[in-house]
Amino acid sequence: MRRSNPQLAKTRLLLAVLLQAGLCFAPGTLRTWVIGGKEVTPHSRPFMASIQRENRHICGGFLVRRRWVMTAAHCQIPKQSALFRVILGAHSLVAAEASQQIFGIKNSVAHPLFNPSTVQNDIRLIKLNRSAILNSKVRQIKLPRAKTDPYPGLLCQVIGWGDISNYGTIPTKLMEANTTIVDRKACNESWQGHVYNSMVCAANTSPVLRGFCS
Repeated sequence: MRRSNPQLAKTRLLLAVLLQAGLCFAPGTLRTWVIGGKEVTPHSRPFMASIQRENRHICGGFLVRRRWVMTAAHCQIPKQSALFRVILGAHSLVAAEASQQIFGIKNSVAHPLFNPSTVQNDIRLIKLNRSAILNSKVRQIKLPRAKTDPYPGLLCQVIGWGDISNYGTIPTKLMEANTTIVDRKACNESWQGHVYNSMVCAANTSPVLRGFCS
């Protein structure tokens, strides 16, 4: 646990990476979106994790260390519960894939400064009950350097098993959509000051909605 605390402190850095997980918060919900997403090449995103409750996908995440998965703090996962599990190496959530590694949860740690009202510091680390076996279909994500701030115009990918239409169209295979980083100041004007320095803002100029929120 002591070695993981510095990761919790790098809020801006890790929130930038959270775009990869396709995580989006709506007050009072536990939903994820990958609006306009298309199926990825199977196992081309080997860092992705499916967090499940009673064998149903509830949140996306990604492997940062062999025993640690990062997700959003608003994904309310208890420290230990037989109802929850984490799957690595998955493309399909309904097919029996030999590549899948299934884990129990040893610990669940939300960012100590997470604010559910403003969604600041929306980061959670999940400790697996054993170490992942790394291979071509299960790998750790490459984190950017500390104090990295994605610049406006940077193309990012939103990845996950979330709603791809905003109407409850939940896929069974891993999806991906492109989105572009927007200047934080300009974004803040649209969001009435609710975009903080610990957040990133992204949008898509295409007439077809894409991204992790519509």
